[in-house]
Amino acid sequence: MNSERFIHLRAYIGYDNERLAKMLNIEVADVEAYCSGGKPIPETVANKLEAFADWSSEVGDTTVKKELAKKHLGKKEQ
Repeated sequence: MNSERFIHLRAYIGYDNERLAKMLNIEVADVEAYCSGGKPIPETVANKLEAFADWSSEVGDTTVKKELAKKHLGKKEQ
């Protein structure tokens, strides 16, 4: 994973550097170094971030679908 992908996924899940560091169980300085390209991103960190982004996407899609279904089913036929 390169720094551009790392930054993209961080933005996609909506985390700042502190929250991302906490989620990945790494130092904030490491997150900053990965974002700047100053430090290579370990495969384990990349895999955790990819998996979390996939999971959050699935949860988001499910939540949106549930909300749309509730709205649709809640409407009375005219």
